[in-house]
Amino acid sequence: MAAGYNTCIMKRLYYITLFLIIVVDAVYAQQVLTLQQCLESGLKNAPEFQLRQLDILSAEITHRSPALEYLPQVSLNGTHTYNIGSVIDPATNNRVSSSIQSDNFSLNASMPLLDFNIFTAARRNKIAALKAKADKQATEAEYALTLLDNYINVLYSQELLKIQLGQFENAKFNLNRITKEVELGSRPKSDLYDMQMSYSQEESTILQTQQLLYNQKLTLLQLMNDTAYKPEEVVLAGISAVAGLEEASVNQMLEKALGVAPAVQAATLNVEVAKKNVTLERNNYLPLLSAFYSYSSFYYLPLNQPGNGGVAPFFTQLNDNKNHYIGLQLSVPIFNGLKTRQKVQLAKTEQQKSVVMLEQQKIKLRQALEQEDAKKKQNTQLAQKFEEARTFAEKSFTTTQSKFSSGLVDAIVFTTSKNQLLTAEYNLLKANVSAAYAGIKLHFLQFNAFPQ
Repeated sequence: MAAGYNTCIMKRLYYITLFLIIVVDAVYAQQVLTLQQCLESGLKNAPEFQLRQLDILSAEITHRSPALEYLPQVSLNGTHTYNIGSVIDPATNNRVSSSIQSDNFSLNASMPLLDFNIFTAARRNKIAALKAKADKQATEAEYALTLLDNYINVLYSQELLKIQLGQFENAKFNLNRITKEVELGSRPKSDLYDMQMSYSQEESTILQTQQLLYNQKLTLLQLMNDTAYKPEEVVLAGISAVAGLEEASVNQMLEKALGVAPAVQAATLNVEVAKKNVTLERNNYLPLLSAFYSYSSFYYLPLNQPGNGGVAPFFTQLNDNKNHYIGLQLSVPIFNGLKTRQKVQLAKTEQQKSVVMLEQQKIKLRQALEQEDAKKKQNTQLAQKFEEARTFAEKSFTTTQSKFSSGLVDAIVFTTSKNQLLTAEYNLLKANVSAAYAGIKLHFLQFNAFPQ
């Protein structure tokens, strides 16, 4: 009789829990977001990535063909001046006016013929443009991992709330039953007090989890800079551990990761830029050869003289006074106070720093792979043990529930058994989510993308 009654209760509990989960999903599932959707939304909305895109544009504009550097620089110059004063006329020994208006015109052109920095700077700027793209990808990768952390936190709290709400229905059922039994005199009031305390504690725990979940969703949406949704309107899609990664060693995973890791690629390009900067500074020891050409003419007009002193017309003077000037200039650096040597040494130091930074990125990547690989294996192993513990706790709770319904155990023993089951479910959930998180992170580090 007791077994049949207990079976009936467990069936009712199962259907109530299933119904509650469906209702909760119906309330919150106005918008189901996957991890990839969150990432795409964040990459589109976050201002930081717009700034990175502008950095790329600036680097591309800076990079230009070295052939353009050999185009001549041409300028047209003109001056219009007045020279007002007086001088002594030797013939009369009298002071006479010497005020003169003059106009000077010149067309100047120059172009480098031999400049070693032109090609070096062009190659450096090309690498810098590639580095700007790699920097953006590195920022995106760092953002993706931060987003993954927040996503996992929300998902854990979301699943935790489902477990708590499912168990809360059991608390409601037992509280109502104990209340009726106390009213009939078949239960002591102490059992009712114990059940009321347990019920109140579960209510408080659920409220705390709901508030935590709201805040975590709000943080996630703010990270995405997405104002289209409210925290209570969003539910996250579940994830699972990535299979097949345990077969690869850390060294094998590292070999894959080094080929795609944006931070490593950006650091590698930074080393190349630093090398070109050293070459640029060394080129200052080398001579420069340039060609130049100038065409000039002028016009003058004495002021305050009758008839303008027989001065020729404007265009006649320009034609008569024209002058062409062409030549080559060779500049050979000899000594500049050791400034070039100092700049070369500074550039070499920056190159050494860039090499160390590259090694630092490789070390961080290897350590991240080692840590996540260990976490994935450990949590997978823990999940198996916690699954066994949950099975035992569930059987124990079923037995205790039956005994409690028959009056063989008091409310304290029943609550203790229920808490053991909750603890086992919490531990199993945490282990499964942690293993899934580690698997996704391992996949991302190796392929710079979340698993589909």
